[in-house]
Amino acid sequence: MKNKRIGLLLAIAMFFLTSTVVAGEWVADKFTSKVLGRDYPLTLYLPDAYKDTPGPFPVLYLLHGASGNETDWVVKGGARETLDGLIKRGLIKPMVVVMPGSGTSWWIDGAVEKAETALITELIPFVESKYKVGSDRSLRSIAGLSMGGYGSLNMSLQHPDKFCAAGIISPAIYDPLPPETSAARRTPQFMRNGTFDPDLWKSLNYPPRLEAYKSKKQPVPMFIVSGDHDFLGIALMSTQLYWQLYQLQQKMVELRIIDGDHEWMVFRDALPDSLQFIDKHCGLKR
Repeated sequence: MKNKRIGLLLAIAMFFLTSTVVAGEWVADKFTSKVLGRDYPLTLYLPDAYKDTPGPFPVLYLLHGASGNETDWVVKGGARETLDGLIKRGLIKPMVVVMPGSGTSWWIDGAVEKAETALITELIPFVESKYKVGSDRSLRSIAGLSMGGYGSLNMSLQHPDKFCAAGIISPAIYDPLPPETSAARRTPQFMRNGTFDPDLWKSLNYPPRLEAYKSKKQPVPMFIVSGDHDFLGIALMSTQLYWQLYQLQQKMVELRIIDGDHEWMVFRDALPDSLQFIDKHCGLKR
């Protein structure tokens, strides 16, 4: 009798526990990119509400860093647990998160491949045709870490009509040039004749995009964050970026310098605030 009672109590406890769990799932997908001439892999986070809700859901394109892949934010960055927790607590609305894989492309149209064009003209339409996400700017955002911060910034400046907000996490946006230890100096995207080309780097980095971005008069709210001990000097780069954007969109840019280096603990800590900033600025009013 005692064992039966314990079993019953455990069953009741499990029922109440599982009935309140909010757990999204992550799925792998891919499509054939004509721009890149290869398969384009991606991982998606689908919120718990995705199964039973018609949508459309807001969608975030979450970019990885240099030499990373489409699973980094889930495996190393705890993105699934972060999203589940924020959604369960009502701090953000349920959203679909798309994590594409792009190797060392720097998410740019560089010397070897057109990664920016592929994301804008192929990845976004693919996701919007297959998944229950919104196709309106107010429901589409972008964020990324390091190389992905470089990419999310550049795409926001170049295509402000596409994104309602951006999270710029430890962005590798070295101005004027990346340090010798940066992966940017070793990627073919910034090379000519097998050697890093400083002029190519400068032409593709964000400063040349600012004037055209200003003229479009469609500011993208941006949340910038860096670790204070970032060994690549990104805290300084982030502060300089913040000040330039502050001149253009004073109420639509924020900066956080937090404790840490250029490391996953910083990236993980930056994600919740980035997601809440994006949710706040993308027209998803409660």
